[in-house]
Amino acid sequence: MKKIIFILIALFIFKLNAQNMEPEFEYTPPEIFFKQMFKDPSDQYLVAWSGAVKIVTKNKLGEEVQINGAIEPLEDYLNSELTNLARRQFKYNLNTPPKRISTPDKITWVGHCGYNPYTGVTFNDIMNGVIAGWPPEITSEVWGLHVSKKISVKVTYKNAETDKTELISVYFHANSIFYYHKIKPQNLKGKITRDDNYKACGKVKMHRYGPGNKKFNADTEVKGGDFEFNKKLFLGDYQVQYLWEDGTFQVLEQHIVYDPFGVIPDELEYELETFEGEISGTLVDKETHKPIKNQKVKLKPFCSESELPEKEKKTDGEGKFKFTEVPNGVYYVVTKGAPDTMAGLTKDPTLRLREIEVKQNSKYDIYATYTASGFAKAKLVWRAATIKFPEEDETPQFFDMVAFRNSGNYDNPTGTDGEPLEIPYTTIIPGIGKQTLYGWPENESAIPEVISVSSLGGKGVFAAFKVSLDEDALNTCNISQNNNGPIYLDLNFDLTGRYVRSDVWQQVDVGCKEDKEWNITKGNSLNGYPLAFKQLKFTEAEIEKFKSSEEFERILSNGKATLKIEFKLSEKE
Repeated sequence: MKKIIFILIALFIFKLNAQNMEPEFEYTPPEIFFKQMFKDPSDQYLVAWSGAVKIVTKNKLGEEVQINGAIEPLEDYLNSELTNLARRQFKYNLNTPPKRISTPDKITWVGHCGYNPYTGVTFNDIMNGVIAGWPPEITSEVWGLHVSKKISVKVTYKNAETDKTELISVYFHANSIFYYHKIKPQNLKGKITRDDNYKACGKVKMHRYGPGNKKFNADTEVKGGDFEFNKKLFLGDYQVQYLWEDGTFQVLEQHIVYDPFGVIPDELEYELETFEGEISGTLVDKETHKPIKNQKVKLKPFCSESELPEKEKKTDGEGKFKFTEVPNGVYYVVTKGAPDTMAGLTKDPTLRLREIEVKQNSKYDIYATYTASGFAKAKLVWRAATIKFPEEDETPQFFDMVAFRNSGNYDNPTGTDGEPLEIPYTTIIPGIGKQTLYGWPENESAIPEVISVSSLGGKGVFAAFKVSLDEDALNTCNISQNNNGPIYLDLNFDLTGRYVRSDVWQQVDVGCKEDKEWNITKGNSLNGYPLAFKQLKFTEAEIEKFKSSEEFERILSNGKATLKIEFKLSEKE
């Protein structure tokens, strides 16, 4: 008997505990609905907000039932989603923090922002302008928008008493009031200086706080240390920020109440606290990823009006560079063969840039256009010529032609350093002496691509012209230097003419190979035709253009004809 009584008592206690157990009840609040009702006021005139939602559950018979815990999912959602309600409110919203409460009956959630009913101030007070000291301009056009909406969702839950799954409907009835003022945006001027006496050159941003999950920002350029917001600023609380040109910002003032109708300074004045730091990085070859040594790197301020200094360095043997004692600011790192890299020394005094990939050995298409009135016209191109000049203090690779010839390994020429032979390199040529080669076309035989060739008529011995592309034709194109003399273009193409009333072709090559003036005379001898031009010698400025991968052209004339040489960057790399 005692055992039976003990079992009955245990069953009673279990049933009692089961009745007190929280039911399994979960649902997802309708986010779009609540965003419309509570957290997405888009009007930047917003002054204050208040809202509440009542939650009711009904069974499938339409009977209202009380379920403990029904408010919790909604409360958790609203409290987490509405944490962005302004932490600072307008002065004329009384600077009250957001309020979020659920009522003891566990069916209502209330939130408000921008007023404090516990101090006796109501929305009617705001509308009617009864707060002492409020300018009439602020309160005279305040108006309220009341919104009331309902929505329901179907939910299944497990009844703890019956241990059965039941279908219920959860009804949400939300009410919101949004209060606005209709004051037009106003003007504000100011000055900003740097404590190191350089010029401020970014933007000033007014970051406005207000009720709701919206932040309204206005920014304006700083010009010569001055800035002006022209009809951009609404009444309210602001954080004042200085925006550097790379997008980072520095807080100038945490909290300022902008009241265009109250007492505000004619101009705001701020001074940037600055620092000196260092900017470092590494140059690497874009294709091989090897470090690029002994190359110039410039540090240029993003804004020239800032008067920040320019600096210049050369990379070391590992391709590294470092600029020290750099004033706080935004800069470009500039080097040939790579896009300018922005370097913002704005937060940390030590800035390490990512590797800068440099496109070396830019290739050129070398165009030659020959025009001789009454004789012939031809245009051709040597594709993808590698043109490279050493930097200062660099020595070109040396090629021992005699040793190469004796080695018998003609497929893999190397310099005396044992590395594969690459332009630029120097060799000794019998009868000429030392020759350094700085440029050579993709086609090893220097055979050009003919774009056009034609006769320009006139009386003479030739009826037609062509350009011979045979390997033994007189076609050359290279950039060389003999015995430390001038650097010149050695160019020639095999223009060939066909005799009148004959199938015989005569070689009449055009070129700029020799360093002398040609005496163009009349007559039928080949020397009488305007074929030869004086050697093209490159200036220092043109060599720098090659180093910087820039395009340019030269036009040669011999009195009877012109030869235009164009150096255009090749699409082949």
